[in-house]
Amino acid sequence: MNILTKLEPWVIDLLVDPIGKTPLSRDGDSFVSSYGRRYPICSGIPDLRPFIGQKSSGAGHLWEEGQSAFENWSKIQATQSSVDYTQELEGVREVYEAIPIKGRCLDVGGHQGRLRAFLSANQEYIVIDPFIDAFDRIEDQANLLKTYPFLRDPANFLCAVAEHVPFQENSFDTVHMRSVVDHFESPNLAMCEAYRVLRSGGELVIGLWVEGGKSGKKSAKQLAKDAIRPVLPFLGVWRFTDHHVWHPTYRELCALVESSGFKIDHVHWQSQWQDNVCYIRALKVR
Repeated sequence: MNILTKLEPWVIDLLVDPIGKTPLSRDGDSFVSSYGRRYPICSGIPDLRPFIGQKSSGAGHLWEEGQSAFENWSKIQATQSSVDYTQELEGVREVYEAIPIKGRCLDVGGHQGRLRAFLSANQEYIVIDPFIDAFDRIEDQANLLKTYPFLRDPANFLCAVAEHVPFQENSFDTVHMRSVVDHFESPNLAMCEAYRVLRSGGELVIGLWVEGGKSGKKSAKQLAKDAIRPVLPFLGVWRFTDHHVWHPTYRELCALVESSGFKIDHVHWQSQWQDNVCYIRALKVR
């Protein structure tokens, strides 16, 4: 049993099959859909990833490679006692002062729920993330716990993906996506799911590094890096392999959000990243 995760009653009440969106029922160590599909509960965490273990191609293959690389990196990071997380926390503080997270929040790809640093007491919050082992070895990471002491407190957590969200429609006030949209297998489907589960007037909050930054134009240095990166694996250098599925510009990101039925309400450029990382707040207006 994972003591750092939980499922409060309000979360269980919202659960649906991630594919058919029909009710789920508990059956021993699984959740079962109305048409018989079973989703295992692993160490207390429901695994609601619908196609896990099946071979993919195209964007699905890229996503799997990227997810595997992230999980391996995260496990290595957990063994590094010298990592300082303070800069990460302080770097986004301005963001959530400009764009506060309101009401019941679904954090898509939210890892261990570090967004909790900026939520109010007793605010309803749930993370979905495909990394089922995200909470492993937290207790061994003194520097992480020094910066995020609340990680000792159980978070509502489900193993799931952005393209197949296992919740009823009109259930959340905020859907939050930070540094994940460019890793989604299908950003378009993920936006549709965010729209579906948001209540009318609900807010979609997206934070992302965008190609070319605020100006939309890449610097000569970035162009040079882009030209060199594909060659490096042939030289035996894998450190800089690009695992992103999508590389949107700011305009392309806005077009994705707006074409999904949202109205962009506010944009904040994170000062730490010299106008390369933007946070968009968009409203579900109908």
